Amino acid sequence: MMQLITLLLFIHFAIALQCYKYAQIKGYPVITFTVLGLVPYFNVVVWVYLLFLPPLESYQHKQPL
Repeated sequence: MMQLITLLLFIHFAIALQCYKYAQIKGYPVITFTVLGLVPYFNVVVWVYLLFLPPLESYQHKQPL
C-alpha cells in the first residue's frame, strides 16, 4: 500500500512539474498554473489544457492589417 501511495505522489508531482515547464515555455503565469497543477485530480485537466494552449508570444508579434 505504501508503494502505491508513493507512486501516486510521484506522478502527482511530476504532472505539477510539467505544468510549471509548459507554462514557462508558453509564456503563461507560472505560479498560477503550478498551483493549479498541485490540486489533486484537477492537475491532469490543467496539464492537458496547457498542452493545447498556443504560446502567447505568437499573438504579441502579429503585424497589424
